[in-house]
Amino acid sequence: MSGEAVSPLPNPRVLLIEDNPAVAETLQKFIERSGMRTAWAQTGARAIELKRSFMPDVVLVDLELPDTSGVALIGWLSNLHDCGIIVVSGRSEEAERIVGLELGADDYIAKPPQLREMVARIRAVHRRSHLRAASRGEPAAAAATPDLHPVQAGQWRVDLQRRVVSDTDGRPLPLTAAEFTALQELLLSPGEPVSRERLCEMALRRPWRAEDRSIDQLIFSLRRKLGDGEAGNRTIQSVRGAGYVLAAELRPALV
Repeated sequence: MSGEAVSPLPNPRVLLIEDNPAVAETLQKFIERSGMRTAWAQTGARAIELKRSFMPDVVLVDLELPDTSGVALIGWLSNLHDCGIIVVSGRSEEAERIVGLELGADDYIAKPPQLREMVARIRAVHRRSHLRAASRGEPAAAAATPDLHPVQAGQWRVDLQRRVVSDTDGRPLPLTAAEFTALQELLLSPGEPVSRERLCEMALRRPWRAEDRSIDQLIFSLRRKLGDGEAGNRTIQSVRGAGYVLAAELRPALV
């Protein structure tokens, strides 16, 4: 896949809020090996200090902390509107997941996390947080976020701001809201698979269950509308155990 359409953002600064030192060390080492800078807070109080001094782009929050509620921290971080938020917790109850997402978390990862998938999600959340900031008209974020500009994905022109997909003759492709959101998630993670869990939470607005085939049906419908790419390859390809990836060549769309 070409990387011409979406210029890479700088590696994000990641704040890890985790009360278990052994878990924190494992996560920090893997994240740093992926080229990102990290800081670690064992308590909510330390997290607030580091949020102000370290200025993270993405914050990973454990729900169980010794001095405060992880849920309260999510609400505080969400109100700041200046970073992505991922819950990383061993508490996998559906109510906890929904509360975290409703308070403003961008993603939820159950412990123990798959480390490569965790890094991919950090990068995806980083891109989305820049996109949100730019859509609010914040100059610094807008300058760093080429995702705001229309993108040519294979034969299709995708305008994320207007939520319109059109062909080479300018004719709009009729997509449902869920189909467009799924396509947007794939576009914002170029070359990286997006999990069924993430697609379900964003496109269908509900937690994903292993027996739920709704996302597969949604992707099937989206594939059918988009058609095949070059050499007859599928525009959206499945990645076993990881989800789906957009396989179309990306480049800047002509005005």
